[in-house]
Amino acid sequence: MSFGTILAPVADVDSGFPALELAFAVGRSFGAHVDVLHVSADPRQVIPYVGEGLSGALIDEVVAAAATDSGEREHGVRGLFDSLTEAKMAPIAHTPQPGFSVAWREDTGREDARAAAWARAADLAIAPRPLVEAEAATTALFEALVFEGGLPVLLAPPGWNSGKTVGTRILIGWNGGAEAAGAIGAAMPFLEKASAVKAVSMSGWLDGPNSLERVTERLAWRGIAFENETIEASGPRGIGKALLQAAADFDADLIVMGAYTQSRIRQMILGGVTRHAVSQAECPLLLAR
Repeated sequence: MSFGTILAPVADVDSGFPALELAFAVGRSFGAHVDVLHVSADPRQVIPYVGEGLSGALIDEVVAAAATDSGEREHGVRGLFDSLTEAKMAPIAHTPQPGFSVAWREDTGREDARAAAWARAADLAIAPRPLVEAEAATTALFEALVFEGGLPVLLAPPGWNSGKTVGTRILIGWNGGAEAAGAIGAAMPFLEKASAVKAVSMSGWLDGPNSLERVTERLAWRGIAFENETIEASGPRGIGKALLQAAADFDADLIVMGAYTQSRIRQMILGGVTRHAVSQAECPLLLAR
């Protein structure tokens, strides 16, 4: 198994750098094509948020400012793409061809909606990990890819660069749910190349402890060497912390898990394993539904 096409939506230089570094590294590892997508905001979309009672001239100023900001973001991201393409000697291709290649893609509209639409024609999406201090925009992109893109999503943590490894030591977070099963299937290209794999579950994490042996048998039938462990933890936040600690103890450079077994609304109110892992993971995190 392998990945053929990878989508990397990039909104700005700061969050885009680790995501592009990861996308180029994964693309080269699997001989895949990487589409780097920048979605420019449509300045006309700011009009409903401006408010009533403003003059036409003031609205024009707001729209012009939005257009300028969008243009500056696009210029910066395009410069990042060009510099990384040159530094990594990445071949540019716009039609199918064997081996690793990259391409620059542009679209206009809401980033989350347009990225999800592009994602439906890819095998894997790679995006920045949502940051706590900028959670709204980055979380909207991630959730659109997971819920509407129809593909697995690999999140790049801040500071990730090509000097680090990805997928050599993989930790699987197993709760026995359909989402986790789908994530393992989506991660098979990584799992089949990994040098070490560990599946962990936590007491009270749905049916995870009861079915942990069966999921590791699934890996064994593919000839994947593995180990497994059930860890004592309680509550969604406790389970999330235990999962990330297990990844650190295993020296994992990739975590694989299902996304949002509980609803997003419930996780926003009560917290949840997905929410904790997405906001705190220090290594790349592959999620699927």
